[in-house]
Amino acid sequence: MAVTKLKRYGLEGIAKAFIAISLLLLVVSWIASFYYYGIIGKSVLFIIPLIFTLASVLILLMLRYRYALFERYPYLMNLPSLFYRIEDKKGKDNRSRAFSMIFTVHSLVLAFMGFLSLLLTISIGSSIKSSAESPFLYAYLGTVVVLVVAVLLLYRRIYIKFSK
Repeated sequence: MAVTKLKRYGLEGIAKAFIAISLLLLVVSWIASFYYYGIIGKSVLFIIPLIFTLASVLILLMLRYRYALFERYPYLMNLPSLFYRIEDKKGKDNRSRAFSMIFTVHSLVLAFMGFLSLLLTISIGSSIKSSAESPFLYAYLGTVVVLVVAVLLLYRRIYIKFSK
């Protein structure tokens, strides 16, 4: 099996901002869990931030070791077909830039995961506290829709940029 070596680029500035936002939102999610634990006394509220934190750690590791993962275990990477099209049409440098931009999209997903963790924690906590349906449920569903649309638009932007 031929190993594809890519020129290594750092994450884009916006990707670093998304990572920082994600970490901040996860911390706020943990703080919200402690807040509702103090009011309600149910430790089950810690499960949501824990799950999202573990998932975020996995994505952060993937972002950190993206080149090594792609070069050593390409079958583990689920990249859009855009990357494979660029490989045929453009040079190695463009493939490397596109690869880096694709992981910017992953950092956006990471930021949304932090936000979803916070929304879900507050939603569950407020529901238990007031014994009523949480108004955050609609915000949660809206956030998922925005995430899907944003990911599709970013992949389209990458495709347009590198298909010219």
